[in-house]
Amino acid sequence: MINFKLFFESSWYNDTLPERFWDGDRFDPEVRQKLLEIAADVADKAGVVAEVQDVQLTGSMANYNYTKYSDLDVHILLDFADINSDEDLVRAALDGRRFVWNLRHNISIGGHDVELYFQDMEDPHVASGLYSLLNDEWLTIPKYNPPTIDESDVQRKADSVKRHIDELEIASRSINSPEQLAELTDVASALRSKVSSMRKDSLTADGEFGIGNLAFKELRNSGYMEKLIDVANLLYDNQYTD
Repeated sequence: MINFKLFFESSWYNDTLPERFWDGDRFDPEVRQKLLEIAADVADKAGVVAEVQDVQLTGSMANYNYTKYSDLDVHILLDFADINSDEDLVRAALDGRRFVWNLRHNISIGGHDVELYFQDMEDPHVASGLYSLLNDEWLTIPKYNPPTIDESDVQRKADSVKRHIDELEIASRSINSPEQLAELTDVASALRSKVSSMRKDSLTADGEFGIGNLAFKELRNSGYMEKLIDVANLLYDNQYTD
């Protein structure tokens, strides 16, 4: 059972920006410099030759809805068309190199992991708090506005996905045939896609405090997302293990 009083009042919505990184609405200059250096290194390792248009901090660390689990989400903005006319190819290549970089490095500042992303400057990015690290200025100033949440809907949605993950994990322990293994692998893949769409659709429709996004955060913070990824990866590996 999610303790929603603690979940929202104490952990999920705060009356100041993260004090480790912000002095009022001014971002810590030393941390800013570190993040810019990290972004430059990621771009260099990815072989980016296009000019970096901006480096932006987004997500809960640029807002009031941060927790101890929140990452420092840093987006490196590029004009993908400057790299190649096939922008989908550019996106896939950069995302792959970013993923490898994140696997090889485990950087945290003030107890919060640093996550890097490449973003096409033409991509729409909806955020209630968005800060340009490159120019040291707010692009979207967050507003303090504690949300009204339908707690029972978040609980039901998170619990439903948890049950599916538990059932998948139990079934994965007693596989009797290649056909069952293939079926469970497909189920795991579909469940990961469902959770991803749940969060994405919720963010698009209702923002950070949409039911689907809050349910996703509960799955992540309770360890269920890690459990789902571990089971899915194990099933996939077993398909090709002789």
